[in-house]
Amino acid sequence: MENPVALGWRVSSANRDQVTALARKSHMSAAAFFELMVENLQLDERGVPGWVPHDEDEGQLPIDKP
Repeated sequence: MENPVALGWRVSSANRDQVTALARKSHMSAAAFFELMVENLQLDERGVPGWVPHDEDEGQLPIDKP
């Protein structure tokens, strides 16, 4: 691991527990599981995972209605 850092994010305990359980089932640490998950994300044309909500109005100028 190059340049390891501690994550200072707050997440729900349920999501943390789910990642921990998935890591345990995969015979990995939670940190190693997170690294592998991030390295294998499939990104769309926006450069984000396809399951991220898409703002249909992105890049368009707002039109005021009278």
